[in-house]
Amino acid sequence: MKASEGSKGYLIQVDTNSTEALSCLEQIFDDTFTHSDFDFTHSLTQDDVEEWDSLNQIRLLMAIEMEFDIKFELEEMEHLIGVESLLDSIGRKIS
Repeated sequence: MKASEGSKGYLIQVDTNSTEALSCLEQIFDDTFTHSDFDFTHSLTQDDVEEWDSLNQIRLLMAIEMEFDIKFELEEMEHLIGVESLLDSIGRKIS
């Protein structure tokens, strides 16, 4: 587990299995997809969120990069299509 100062200025313990990391990710989703109604779960994917288009994909990934202080590679971005794949990638980058 790694301590990271999120973009909101508070220190979060980054553990992709923790409810805190999941809660941060849920807040990012809520901020990014403001006009969509969806249930945030581990199994949520692009297909479940009407607003999740290519522009919002970039907005989502940029917000995650800022919050968790990580960088996604261009090649991996196309594979980050759901909560589970995002958590896996975040976990690999911070461990």
